[in-house]
Amino acid sequence: MHRFLLLAALAFTAVAGLQPSVTIKNGTVQGVDLPQFNQSLFLGIPYAQPPVGDLRLRPPRSIHSNASFGTLDATAYGPHCWSRFTTGFDDNTGFNNSEDCLTLNVIRPTGASEKFLVPVVVWIHGGGLSTGGSGDFRYNGSWLVEASISNGKPIVFVSINYRLASLGFLAGKALADEGSLNLGVRDQRLALHWVQENIAKFGGNPSKVTIQGERSIPIDLGVCNHSVIAYAGRDDKLFNQAIAESGTNGGNFSLPTAASFQATYNGLLANTSCSLTVNSSEAAQLSCLRSLPIDEFRQHSVGSTGIVFDGDIVNVPGTFEAYRTGRWVKAAFLLGSNTDEGVSFGSSSANTTADVRASLAGSVPAALIDPILELYPDVPSLGCPFNTGDFQLGPGLQRKRVSAILGDISMAAGPRWLAQEVSSQVPFYKFRFNHKPYSTSFSVQDFIGHFLEVSYVFNLQNNDTAFWITNHFTATYLGPTAPIEDRFLGAYMARSWASFIATGDPNNANVPSKIHWPKYSDGQQNMVWQTQGSVTEKDNFRQAGIQFIIDNIYF
Repeated sequence: MHRFLLLAALAFTAVAGLQPSVTIKNGTVQGVDLPQFNQSLFLGIPYAQPPVGDLRLRPPRSIHSNASFGTLDATAYGPHCWSRFTTGFDDNTGFNNSEDCLTLNVIRPTGASEKFLVPVVVWIHGGGLSTGGSGDFRYNGSWLVEASISNGKPIVFVSINYRLASLGFLAGKALADEGSLNLGVRDQRLALHWVQENIAKFGGNPSKVTIQGERSIPIDLGVCNHSVIAYAGRDDKLFNQAIAESGTNGGNFSLPTAASFQATYNGLLANTSCSLTVNSSEAAQLSCLRSLPIDEFRQHSVGSTGIVFDGDIVNVPGTFEAYRTGRWVKAAFLLGSNTDEGVSFGSSSANTTADVRASLAGSVPAALIDPILELYPDVPSLGCPFNTGDFQLGPGLQRKRVSAILGDISMAAGPRWLAQEVSSQVPFYKFRFNHKPYSTSFSVQDFIGHFLEVSYVFNLQNNDTAFWITNHFTATYLGPTAPIEDRFLGAYMARSWASFIATGDPNNANVPSKIHWPKYSDGQQNMVWQTQGSVTEKDNFRQAGIQFIIDNIYF
C-alpha cells in the first residue's frame, strides 16, 4: 500500500474533477489529492521571476511584479537549480535541472484551510550550497505531515529551491559593487516572504513558521541559519522557530573580493567568450556573463563560491559573533549533530603525528596544534568513530584521531557553545543522533556519519526502485520491510520534530514508551536518539577538548 501511495505521490497524476485548487496573489494553483494520506500537494509553484537572461546574477525579483500566471498545474516538482558539477554524480543526478528553478512546494493535511490554520515548516535543503533540490525524494514531506496528523497537531510542509554554486553564490568586486551577492540566501528570504503572503490560502498559519535545514557549509548552522542572523538579526516576522541538523561552528565570513572568490569571477571572464570584456567596465562584464549560454557559463565558473560579507543581508562578521552580540532573531531552537560526523569530513591517511599536524593545518592555528593534540591523544579507542575500541578505520593509523578533532571543531563544539550561549533566552532542545542504520542506499557506512539522521527525521518510506537506489546518496528506507526498531525510531523522531513545529515542544509526540526531552536550560542535556533505547545524557562528552575548541579556536 505504501509503495502504491508513493508512486502516486511521485507521479502526481491528478484525477479529473478531484484536483484541489487554491487561489493566491498570482493566480489559481491546482494540485493533487492523496486521500489515503489525508493530504493535498501543490508542487513547483514559482515564488520569484525566472532568474534568467538579464536577471541572472541579480537578487531575486518578486513574482508580484509580473502578470498573473492564470491557472498553474502544480502536480509535479520543479527542476533542481543547477549544481556546480558538470560531470559525475551529485544530488542533482537523475533529476531535471534548470536555471529557471525558483519554485516551492506545499503539502497540507486535509482540513487545513483559511478557517483552520495550522503551523508551518519550511525545509531548506543542504548540499554545500552547490547541489540539491526540494524534489529530492529524501525530503518527501508527506511522512512528516503524516507524523503531525498522528500527533493530533497537523502542520503544513513547505520545501524550496534556491540558486546554487556560481549562479547563486558567485562573488568578486563587480558583483559587490552592483549589490548582487549571496543570491541563494536572498532566494531563501524571498521564499519566506512568499510564505507570509500566501500560505494562509493553503491553511498554513503565517505567524507560526519553523525554518528547518541541514548544515550546508563549514561556517553555518544549517542553511536556515542565515535567516536567523540575516540583516544582523532584523526580525521581519518570517518565522519564530528553527531546526538545524548536523552542527555548527564559528568562522567569519570572507569579503567578496577575497583572492579565491575574485579568482573564480576572473576565470569565468577569461575562459569564456566574455574574455573580450576583461578590460571593459564592470557593467559590460556582467552584461556579457548574463548573456552566456548556460552550458558555457557553468563549464567555466569553477572555483570558490559561497556566502560572503556584503554589509546587507550578511552584515555580521560571523555566525557566532552574531549570536554573542545579540544580532539574531530570537527563535526557539531544536539543534544537534551525529556522533561520528567527523569521519564524514575528516578523512585522512595520517600515520604519524607529523601527518596529523599537516591534516589540521587548515583548521587549527599552528600555535594551537600541539595543545589540541595533547587533549586528543593517539589512542584509537578514543578516536572517531567513537565507541569502536582499538579498531583502525584506515587508511591512516591516526585517521580516528584526526576525525575526532575535526568532527568536534566542525560539528560537536558549535552546538554546545550555542546552546550554552542562548538557551537561557529561548526554548532550546539539543540532540545527538547515535544510531547506525541497518542499511543505506548507494553506500554503506559503518559509523554514525553525516546526514544519516535525515531519513529518520522524515520517517522516510520511499520505495526501493532502481531510480531511488541509483540516484541518491546515503539514505535509509523505513517502510514495512525495515527492522521494527528502525521503523519505531523513524516514527518517534518524525513525531517529535512535528511536535516541536506544531507546539514548540518535541515532547508532545504521540508514541508509546517515550521519554522526556528536557530543555537545555534545565540541566544542559542532550536527547540521544538510538534504537537500543533513546536516552538523555549530560552534554559533557569530551569536555576538555571541546572546551578548548570553544575558548581558543572559535574565539
